Amino acid sequence: MKNYKIVVMMVLIMFLSACVSQTKRKANVYTHQEYNKMTVCIGMADTAKYVASRKLGGVTKAKMKGFYKSKPNSQLNLATVDKVYSEKFKSTWDYTVGFFNECAQNLASVPPARVKFASYCSQNSLIADVAYGYKSSGKAKDKAYAHFVKLKGKTPNSIIDSVYASSKNRSAIKLDVWNNCMAKISD
Repeated sequence: MKNYKIVVMMVLIMFLSACVSQTKRKANVYTHQEYNKMTVCIGMADTAKYVASRKLGGVTKAKMKGFYKSKPNSQLNLATVDKVYSEKFKSTWDYTVGFFNECAQNLASVPPARVKFASYCSQNSLIADVAYGYKSSGKAKDKAYAHFVKLKGKTPNSIIDSVYASSKNRSAIKLDVWNNCMAKISD
């Protein structure tokens, strides 16, 4: 009888261990390879955001191409300029989110149903970008908080707080926010 209890206990421990490891696997939505490729998409979406804002501001496609012609990764950036100028949109934010989602699907081969978590992380990076703009222009945190008042939850204010507390540059802060968010859901 004593051996039976030990065997049952061992089986139960093995079963619970398997459940814990299954839970961990389910929590990791993205593989390391997907995560790395989507990190490239973050950079591309950043370019798309800049180009989209300039397009909506009336800057010509030729001027944007001239700007990117001599920059590193010029072929990729010029292709992004072409893509942005070929599409219609009214919101830079929405366009950037859509661009990231499309990139994640095409470059990282992440199916649309699985992109939503990474899209959330990319939007956190966008929040950091906007917050950095407020900070660098000398505006108080309250102005940045007010910008995101429509978003529910504590995440925007937490990101804004981290941006205002950091001495890093815009790109590094945005990448930190992306990496911190994705670390929770990637291998």
